Amino acid sequence: MDPKLIKRLLIVGTLNTAAIMFSQKTTADSISTKDKMIDEVVITGNSNPKASIKTSTSISTLKQADIINAAPRTTAEIFRAIPGIRSESSGGEGNSNITVRGVPVSAGGSRYLLIQEDGLPVMQFGDIAFGTQDQFVRFDSFVSKVEVLRGGSSSVFASNSPAGIINFITKTGEKEGGSITQQVGLNYKNFRTDIDYGTPLGNNYFIGVGGFYRVGDGPRKTGYISNNGGQFRLSLLKKFEKGSIRIYGKYLDDRTAAYMPMPVAVSGSDANPEYNSLPNFNILTGALQSSNFTNDLTLGGNGQILKSDIRDGMHSVAKAVGLEFNYDLGSGWKLEEKARYTANDGQFLAPFPASVGSKAEILESITGYGSAVYAGTNTIVDSNSKYMKTVLFNTKLNNLNNFFSDLNITKKWDKIKLNTGLYNSTQNLNLSWNWNTYLMEVSDHNARLVDVVNPSGTKITDNGLLHYGVPDWGGGNRNYDTKYSVIAPHAQVEINLVENLTLDLGARYDFGKVSGSFSGTENTTRVIDINQNGTIETPELSVPVIHGTVPVDYKYEIFGYSFGANYALNSHNAIFARISQGGSASADRILFAGYNYTNTNDPALDAVKVNKVNQTEAGYKLRGANYFLNTTFFYAKTVEANYEATTQRRTENRYQSLGVEFDGYFKINKNFDIKAGLTYTHAEIKEAMDATIIGNMPRRTPKFMYSINPNVNIEKLSIGFFVVGSTKAYTQDNNMLVMPGYAIVNPYISYKVLKNMTLNINANNIFNALAITEVEESSLIGTNGIVRARTLPGRTFAASVKFDF
Repeated sequence: MDPKLIKRLLIVGTLNTAAIMFSQKTTADSISTKDKMIDEVVITGNSNPKASIKTSTSISTLKQADIINAAPRTTAEIFRAIPGIRSESSGGEGNSNITVRGVPVSAGGSRYLLIQEDGLPVMQFGDIAFGTQDQFVRFDSFVSKVEVLRGGSSSVFASNSPAGIINFITKTGEKEGGSITQQVGLNYKNFRTDIDYGTPLGNNYFIGVGGFYRVGDGPRKTGYISNNGGQFRLSLLKKFEKGSIRIYGKYLDDRTAAYMPMPVAVSGSDANPEYNSLPNFNILTGALQSSNFTNDLTLGGNGQILKSDIRDGMHSVAKAVGLEFNYDLGSGWKLEEKARYTANDGQFLAPFPASVGSKAEILESITGYGSAVYAGTNTIVDSNSKYMKTVLFNTKLNNLNNFFSDLNITKKWDKIKLNTGLYNSTQNLNLSWNWNTYLMEVSDHNARLVDVVNPSGTKITDNGLLHYGVPDWGGGNRNYDTKYSVIAPHAQVEINLVENLTLDLGARYDFGKVSGSFSGTENTTRVIDINQNGTIETPELSVPVIHGTVPVDYKYEIFGYSFGANYALNSHNAIFARISQGGSASADRILFAGYNYTNTNDPALDAVKVNKVNQTEAGYKLRGANYFLNTTFFYAKTVEANYEATTQRRTENRYQSLGVEFDGYFKINKNFDIKAGLTYTHAEIKEAMDATIIGNMPRRTPKFMYSINPNVNIEKLSIGFFVVGSTKAYTQDNNMLVMPGYAIVNPYISYKVLKNMTLNINANNIFNALAITEVEESSLIGTNGIVRARTLPGRTFAASVKFDF
């Protein structure tokens, strides 16, 4: 181990030992037992709700006010202020990469962290390509709070979530009243209305309704209204003497822009690069979308002509109905059942720059090139501009329906609490990749498509369309039609045999079955009049047709356990430790990789169908009347496999990460308080198919992530800011090209105009910091000074008026 790392950890350990000794003395001397402590009662990742100081887990709670002040422009941006969470929220309202404490993001999405709504998953897998779980969840005013569990017991309380759980907890209508919030973008087009209302109906019935609707362009210039849609929620609760029953529903229909990596100019060296905008493309405000690029024709997954409106972007539709039931059976026995069925579908449309360069590098490299004009005109293209070979990711989300059920029976004795449960789920994964290749200029102001003409005057392209499909990537057209079923018995026991000492032990066993098929592995081409104009254009001479069906029929098993101990030194201090093991099943990420998918006992398949995570945690919790501090040391080992569509590379790697996480709050006086978080991570690739990357840092993993939120309250006025940042990281596993560190500053001011009316003005990235979250290239060597990168948006201002009633 790195001697410098050991030194840093020893210093941190010494500081916390001193803090424990100091706090024990001051607590005994100056804090009476009647003093209140700042602490939260948490339910996520615990079989019994309890104050967080009494748990051996690391958990954070975000309330509505915290989230609003953080000025998130997307749901994924909410998570950036949570210690230990790395949320690469540069993809828009979905398609974000989210992970915890150095656990890798080697493909995309959030493989090891599960997003829940009211204790049940949004999706069974967090890393479905073009169907990630954050595409089907939205924060609105009907959410009462968000609980975030890192590591710990998550491996036994949910399937496919060994690194953590993010749980959106919605309102039930028990608290009478509601609110209407009108938000508007001040320097970008965004109009959004949130509403929620709850009231008792009499006879112990309660009803709650809420949701949002918004329309606008979003924080980047797409050339058209790219955000258009909303969500509606309904909850009906009945309480009776020994329990309650709740029925709830959600309808989401939302269209938002999907942001892919953009062309970025880079100079300098791999170790010290300088990233800048190209002359016609501002990487803080620009987007690859264009009003000149709104329609796509291709051959659909079933052989039909598929007409798509690119302006639909990430179109997410979710129709859910859920049930919660709990009943006190007497003698310490309780029964709880949660179940939900959701019908998910939609489409994912986003342009991706396959290659970027000069006219000579992109246009003149096309076979048969004679000249180039802007599509729909006879105007010769500008020789000094940059151009892209663009792949349109057009993926139909035909059926991502799922059903989840979790039945729990709890028994309490004097010093022992036992919970046993049975989890049952099905997740459909039916998607069609219908991709095409286009030529277009690099511009953030309605980029134009480009047609290439051969020397005899015949167009090689058709209104910018170079190829149906993506020949450079082996076709790019695929069908997925698989179903994933899980039955998982689980049990947890909590023991308090010794005063101040709480032990908990949990285990979970997932029995998974995968069935169905996929096709597209043997792309063949045919002559097809796709645009049905009676003429065969050049691209129509070679239209890829999906061919070659591969059956899928295998089983997998995941054994997870978690053992924790929490010792209260006194009423304000506690130390804890935990060891855990869990896993996440590979879904579509291992299809098309050449395994035998009908042999459960095939060693090659067996090595990749489950990704395993082992974790060790130890920490210290300090609570006071006006402060808290959580310190957690962590160590994790991850074994995983992937197959990446854009590079067609198969990976099987082992990772290791260790570090320390701080989460604190201090209320200095009645007018001033501050929240802060800091995470240090040392991560390393321990084994890999590519031996040259062994010993390197996993891609996009910074050593430090931090957040800080000072807040001033003076009567009706609240003012403060959030700073969220990270240090530098490598773009890829070869550890050559560096992404610089960044700090995003989000200030806010809130004023209570009337007793029930509040005005809020906030900014996101007020200093226009360049925050790069991912880069496709691994080095500047061999490039033309242009890379493809995703950045967080530039400066945006927004205002909102909230009326409570």
